[in-house]
Amino acid sequence: MKIALIVISCFVFLVIPQCGWAGNCSPLQISFTGSYQLVPAEKDVYGLRLNLPVGENDNIYGLDLGFVGITKNSYNGIMLNLFGNFSAGSTKGIELAGLINFNISGPILMTEGGSGAKGIQLAGLMNLNLGDIDGIQIAGLFNSAQSVRGIQIGLINVTEELSGLQIGLVNYIRESPVPILPIINLKF
Repeated sequence: MKIALIVISCFVFLVIPQCGWAGNCSPLQISFTGSYQLVPAEKDVYGLRLNLPVGENDNIYGLDLGFVGITKNSYNGIMLNLFGNFSAGSTKGIELAGLINFNISGPILMTEGGSGAKGIQLAGLMNLNLGDIDGIQIAGLFNSAQSVRGIQIGLINVTEELSGLQIGLVNYIRESPVPILPIINLKF
């Protein structure tokens, strides 16, 4: 308990000076839906966002907890949501979801500075990334990304380009001499 309190205190004291209590950002967001939340969705959150059940903001820097988290531009930090994390921009950090992580940055929707995901995506069901990922995707059923520099671990792994390793029952790399392999597929 003391360790958790120390970590939270350090987090608050490091994050609040980045934003302050005024301006276009907030150190705290408590959301019930996109329409009913402590601060408007257009404000950035530098700190903690609690999604009870759904939170929506343009940019998040910090810790995102709850049921469903939606970020319109960029996310930097840890997203831990029971059902899912949905981002339309670049993500850096850790995405943990009970069901799905879904990122639509990249060729379909490119935001300023949006290059996909960097870090870890961990989901009980699937990780869908329409952009690139530099890091690790781990899902119970399905992982997909435009290109992967790192590792995909899941029952089915799909990517256009890979510089790394896939571990799963079905592993597909479109830009490979042997595009489909069971158990392990690697390309560097």
